[in-house]
This record gives sequence, C-alpha cells and structure tokens, in this order.
Amino acid sequence: MLNRAVVAGLAALFALLSANQAICQTTEDGGDDMGETPPAAEVLMSESELERVVVDDECATCAPEVKPGDGISVALLNPANRLKLHAGLDTLMVFSTSRPFPSGMPLFLLPESPFGLDTNTFDAHARQSYVGALFSGPELAGFQTGAQLLTFFQNDNLSTDDYGLLVYYAYGELKNDDWRFAAGLQQDVFNPVSPTIVYLTKMYGSGNTGSYRGQLRVERFLQSREDFGLTLTGALSEPISTLVTGSAGRIEEDKCWPNIEGRTEVGFGPLQAIRGSQVRPLEIGLSGVVGQTRTTRTLLAPPAALPPRAVIDTWGLGADVEWQPNEWYGARGEFYTGQALGEYNGGITQSFNSGTLAEIHSTGGFGEVFGYLTDEVHIHVGYGIDNPRAGDLAPTQIRRNQTYFMNWVWDVSKAVQLGLEVDYRQTDYTQFAPNAFLDSDAVVVATRFLWKF
Repeated sequence: MLNRAVVAGLAALFALLSANQAICQTTEDGGDDMGETPPAAEVLMSESELERVVVDDECATCAPEVKPGDGISVALLNPANRLKLHAGLDTLMVFSTSRPFPSGMPLFLLPESPFGLDTNTFDAHARQSYVGALFSGPELAGFQTGAQLLTFFQNDNLSTDDYGLLVYYAYGELKNDDWRFAAGLQQDVFNPVSPTIVYLTKMYGSGNTGSYRGQLRVERFLQSREDFGLTLTGALSEPISTLVTGSAGRIEEDKCWPNIEGRTEVGFGPLQAIRGSQVRPLEIGLSGVVGQTRTTRTLLAPPAALPPRAVIDTWGLGADVEWQPNEWYGARGEFYTGQALGEYNGGITQSFNSGTLAEIHSTGGFGEVFGYLTDEVHIHVGYGIDNPRAGDLAPTQIRRNQTYFMNWVWDVSKAVQLGLEVDYRQTDYTQFAPNAFLDSDAVVVATRFLWKF
C-alpha cells in the first residue's frame, strides 16, 4: 500500500500539467486549465498564518462576491479548475540610529564611522507589496492538484534596496490526507519556523535559518490519533538560494548534485482551529541538511594568491518548537548549528572564510512570545542571535549579529493592518586594525501600513 501511494503520487505530479490540459479540452467550451485558492498574505509575513480562501464548488463559474481582504475569485471555463488572486499594498517607514544593511529591511548593521560621524538613516518604501495566486485543479489519482505563487515588488533578492520583482514561492502540489508531493520554489525543509516581525527579511542572519529555493519534496502525514500527529518530510533541493546574495567577486554554484533536507515533526494534543490555522498545542521539529557548493574566483577578484576554486561542504542540524495552547498566547523558537550555512541564512549569511576559503562553523537561534490583548490587537516580543566561530573568520567578516524586538499589531479590519516595531540591534566585526570596521549598535523603529485586497 505504501509503495503504491508513493508511485501514484510521483506519477500524478509529473502528469499534472498534461492532465489539466486534457480535462480542459473535454469541456464544452474548451477552456484553459486555470483554477482556485490563494494564500492571503497574513499579518507580518508569518508562514503559519498564511490563509487559504476556497471558492465554493457551486459558484466556481458564478460572478464572485468581492469582500475587502479576500482577494478576487476568477471564474474559469472548466469548473474543475479554480483560481483566486490576491494582492497587498505594504508600506514601511523605518528610522535607524545607525546604518542598516540593506536599507529599509535590515539584515545587519554596517560598521560605525571611524571618524565619529552620524550614520542614522530614514527609509520609506513599499517594496513588501505583493501579488499572489492560488490555483486548485481536479483530483488526479486520488490527489488534489494545486499550485501557489507569491511575488513581492522587491528587487530579485533581499540584499538590495531597489524595486523589482522577487518571486518568493512558485510551486505545484499533489495532496491528500496521507501524502503531499510538491515541486518548485518553496520554503526550506530545514528550520521552517520564523519570528513575527514587520520585515520581509524575517531576522535572517540574526538567528533565523531557512530560506526559499527550488526543490522536489515529499511529505507523509501520520495523524491517526486525535492527540498525536507525526509528519515526515524529505526534499532534494537547489544548493544556491537567490533570496539573499553575497560573496562579491566570486561565482557561487552547485557541485552538480542537490542538497538533501529532512525533517520530522511531532505534534501533541488535539488539532484545533486557531485564527485560521489548524494546529496542535505543541509542535516540535527536528531537521537537517547536507550538501556541497563550489566557489570560483573571477579574474579580477582579490586576493589573487587564493586558489581559483574551492568546494564548500555544508551541513546543519536544527530544532524548532511552536507552543500555542489557546488563541490568546503562545511561543515559538528555533535553534541551529552547522557549517557553511550562508545559503540557509546561517552564519550571518557567511559560508566560508574570505581569506582561506575554509568553511565557517556557526550556531544560533531565536525565541518569541506573543499574546492577543483583543481579537484585533496583539504583541510579539523576541530575541535572536547568530554566532559564527571567531577562529573561522577573516578580517572584516561579521563575528556576531543579534536582535531584540517588540512589535504591536492592530488588525483594523480584514483588509487593513497597522504595525509598530522597535528593535535593538548589535553587529560585531572581526577587526584587523585600530579604528577599522568598528562594531555597531542601533535602535530601529518601523511603522507599517498593510492594505490587503
């Protein structure tokens, strides 16, 4: 039975596009195979709070009833396919007492001025605004077919403060009560929990590991007991994540084989519906990743004495926990250790020593507690730290990055949300000369206006 389910799932995954086309061609109108459900990008970009709004089967071809914050249901010629579109205008105003990088969505702080000059900054932008879609197709071999897409108006990575298009995730899936098969750009299997903050950068490089990358994923759900659940996840993934980029002057690439990621999640207590999500009171995850990348020096990049190429061995172990006994309060956190985890936003996004090309070992994590004062007002408080091994670093590389944060969120309505966040950030550098690459600290204040439609 197990082998039959795996074979059916994989076969259905690769047959998804052709099957949808065949179904569309048999309809009376010969319509296209486009369809339903999107995730409504929820408060503060928390993945666990992304909400699905499903179109009624009886009204798949009816004129949609438009409600603020619900997105738009698109009527398709084939009633087996459904599509929902959603978007949001997300504006931030950010004041920092020291220069952050990148501007307006901080990952870390740049060094203090060696001359004692002011480096305080102000940014106002809407690069976190987004458009997305959620598609639902017909059943295929006992699996529900679907796909999701989310794109921000940020440049093609988070390391620049320019407008553009950043495809955050784009994947197709086949899913039933026991299995899920997915292929495309998705969130990492390794350490998938994130803190609730106003920035799209999610405290990457400050204790929160995990990113988004292309992968082929399989999940097995074992939820037979009412008070206990087990989920097993495995993936073959792209070694290079383009969400955050670095290593100027070098070419970063895979070594002709995928990374291997795995995770086991256990849940304790009965499933409960809390603010749009089905969760158990306590969920604990253990995950790991192993892989390799290759770094190659360009012709003009210093130092010329370095070997032109090196192979970087990556491994990581992670643990995450989410505790939410009721709808009013809870906590979440994550811990990791490993080496060369820059592509997973560990080691303050640094994978190797820039002077020797040796791998950097690092350890870090974050913790958050939150509470709802009312159904509309909630508070989140937390701390994160990323701590590479000092002996693995070259001069000028970052040796510690930490963030304390508190934010207040007011859900004015289903369509409008206001937020205020205050951070205290510290970034420490490996110094090589007096008064050079000085450590930096800052208070960062951000206000947020989000309008979903």
